[in-house]
Amino acid sequence: MRRAPISILQIAVCLVFIMGTLLACNPFPKKDTHPEVPFLADLVKDTTKFTKVLGLEHLSEIAFLKDDRILLKPDDSHLPFKIIDIHGTVIIEKIFDWKLPFHLDQQGNLYFNREKYDYPDYKRHAYFTTVVFKDSIDKKSEALDSKFADSIKFKMLDDYEIKLLKPYGLKPCGYQVDREKCNVFEVKNNALLVRQDDLYKNDFAKVPVVPQTFDDAILVRWQNSRIAYPVYLVYYQMGKHKFKCEDMTIPNVIKLKGQNYLFSYAFGLFLIK
Repeated sequence: MRRAPISILQIAVCLVFIMGTLLACNPFPKKDTHPEVPFLADLVKDTTKFTKVLGLEHLSEIAFLKDDRILLKPDDSHLPFKIIDIHGTVIIEKIFDWKLPFHLDQQGNLYFNREKYDYPDYKRHAYFTTVVFKDSIDKKSEALDSKFADSIKFKMLDDYEIKLLKPYGLKPCGYQVDREKCNVFEVKNNALLVRQDDLYKNDFAKVPVVPQTFDDAILVRWQNSRIAYPVYLVYYQMGKHKFKCEDMTIPNVIKLKGQNYLFSYAFGLFLIK
């Protein structure tokens, strides 16, 4: 079959569509619109404006707590977590089993290593029932694995799950697509119950805020990876201080003991003078 010729009009329509898409996406990098504004990396070096309080060496997470203390989670399972005050005084420091849940409840009590540590000083602690449903079901499955046919095994596992959940007022998830609706991480019936993959939950956290911006962010480059992604330069104003940084830096402001602090996983925690 002979192909129909492509008309000039069709080519023009395609070009208009392509150019319109490109312009709408704004894919072309631009120059810094505020060269006079310092980068955050340079600003925090000014000791007349900022005092470094905490770095991020060997840490995977920093969480600010409702009592203005700070939780430091390590990046290595052989290292301890810490809860410190803003002056660096250690309130508690312990190594915990990463295969077990780690929880801070709304009252500030700590649950880890199958124990409950009582707020505020965590000196009093005792064994606390901890149920990770997935672990229990997986162990049961391993025990049944070579003894029964699959159809019988699955029926036995279903019955086991019903029996396991019943004392806590829970029912099996079944085969729901949205598994998040089945997630459980709570203290109930004097036990810590976990039915989700993430074994960390902090209900005692204080949420920092992102500073306001004083101008629109601009695309500065495309970062090569498996899929190229855009990198933007964002312009922030934090009180009397203006600064800029790339969008993935994500600076935050947190108030602790009546004073404002700047926090970023790229640089650490700084007192704002």
